[in-house]
Amino acid sequence: MKITKYRYGIPICSILLSFLISLEARAITGKTLETGPDVGVQERLGAVLPAGLGFTSESGEKVSLNSLMDRPAVLYLSYYRCVDLCRAVSGSLAAIAAQYPPKGDYRIITVSMDERDTPADALGKKRDYLSASGAAIPEDGWRFLVGDKENIAGLASSLGISFRRSSDGFDHPAALVILSKTGRIVRYIRGERFLTAEIRMAVAEAADNKPAPTVPRLLKLCYRYDPGSRGYVLDALKVSGLGVLFGSALLFIYLNYSGRKGRRDGE
Repeated sequence: MKITKYRYGIPICSILLSFLISLEARAITGKTLETGPDVGVQERLGAVLPAGLGFTSESGEKVSLNSLMDRPAVLYLSYYRCVDLCRAVSGSLAAIAAQYPPKGDYRIITVSMDERDTPADALGKKRDYLSASGAAIPEDGWRFLVGDKENIAGLASSLGISFRRSSDGFDHPAALVILSKTGRIVRYIRGERFLTAEIRMAVAEAADNKPAPTVPRLLKLCYRYDPGSRGYVLDALKVSGLGVLFGSALLFIYLNYSGRKGRRDGE
């Protein structure tokens, strides 16, 4: 991934982001948190998926994951009874599929982390999200797979994704893994909501078989995607807006502190 550098823009952006990161950390709730060494993502950029990982498709046929690597893929490790995080991520993928349908240049693959999920569960989810996208998506454009515990564990380990069973399902991270057609991991995209532009760029990188570092979600606040350069460039308007926001926050803190200090002095 390319990020165009400016002499002063990046330091200013870094200062603003350090403030916003502290705010976002307080705002994160629920299962999006990586709550320990047994839940999270250890990125393995450049690693290649092992051969022999076998799953069952939404139609009940046995498929090897490698057989689906005839084009770049956006892979999401989910489970089909999930009602919160998985729904948000899959809903965002459906919205992206409406604008950028997974056809010849890439494929979406959703794999259940729950060995109890069945092909019927997978088919139900596929129908739901294809309908939600409202786009003409080929049947092989978005695949929904289920598998046994051994193959699920093998896939999760190769992706660097860890999760754990909980009383109401699974605790797991929200992340997409972008794969080249050789099964090489070229990008991770974190979060619950995604931009069509970042998926397009990730697919282009996967087509070139070039791993790229993850762009923190907040860093994107200071950058915009430039289709011409196929990279992120500093967005002066966004930085200015963040500057105003940061300045307003500092002013509020100062006035609040000064008011309290004046009241104490008056007493």
